[in-house]
Amino acid sequence: MRSKLTVLAWLALGALVSVPATAWFVGSGTREARQLQFKPEGTDLRATDVEAALRELSLKVKQVESGQAALQGAAMVHQSQLGEVKAQVTETDGQTQQRMTALESRITDVASPRRRIEYTDGSDTSSVNTRYAPLRDLGSFSKTSATSALFLSWNTHVDAMGEPGTFCDFQIRVDGKPDTDREGGGGRAVVYVPPSSTGGSSPVTVATLFGRVGAGQHTASVWVRGTARECMENYGNFPRSVIIEEGSRVEP
Repeated sequence: MRSKLTVLAWLALGALVSVPATAWFVGSGTREARQLQFKPEGTDLRATDVEAALRELSLKVKQVESGQAALQGAAMVHQSQLGEVKAQVTETDGQTQQRMTALESRITDVASPRRRIEYTDGSDTSSVNTRYAPLRDLGSFSKTSATSALFLSWNTHVDAMGEPGTFCDFQIRVDGKPDTDREGGGGRAVVYVPPSSTGGSSPVTVATLFGRVGAGQHTASVWVRGTARECMENYGNFPRSVIIEEGSRVEP
C-alpha cells in the first residue's frame, strides 16, 4: 500500500513539473521565430529580417516591371519610327523609279535609229497657185516615242517652168502638216525662173524639225505652191532620199 502511494506521488510531481516546462518551450519557440535573422549573402538585398526582405524584393520586382514597360514603350516608338523611315524610303524609291523611267525614255529618244526613205520616180504639176497643194507622198515611217521630236532631211532636185520671175515653192510635210502651226513654216525649197529664161532648176537639201508628232505610223509628203506654169520635183528620176531621225524635243 505504501509503495503504491509512493508511485502516485512521483507521477503527480512529474506532471506538475512538465506543464511549466512545456509552456516555456512553446513560448521560447515563438520568440525565436519572430526574431529570426535574414542572411542576405549572395543577394543584393539589404534587409536583415524576412519581412523587410520581402518588402524590398517586392519593390525591386515593381521596379523591374516598370523598366520593362518603359522598354516596351520605347520599342513601340522605335517601331513607329522605322515604319516612317520605311515609308519615306518607299516614296523615295518610287520617285527614283519615275526619274529612271523618264531618263530611260529620254535616252531612248536620243538613241533612236535613223530611218531612210528612198525613191527614184519624179513628179510634176501644172496646177499651182498661191496656196499649198499636195504634190506627192515620199513614203511611210514609224515613230516610236510620243514625246520625241522628228528631224527630216530631204535631198532632191526641183524645177520651175514659166515666165521669168515666176517660182515654185516646195515644202516637205508629215501627214500633210508643216512643221509649224503658222502659215508657211520650214522645210521649203524655192526655185525661180531667171530673167530671159523659160525655166529654172536647182539641187536642194532641206532640213526641218517636227516637234508635235505622236507615236505610230506617219507619211512624209511634198506640197507645192507658186506662180510658175509647171513645177517639177526630181526631173530625170534620180535616186533620192529622206532621212528621218527621232530626238529630244526642242520647245520653240
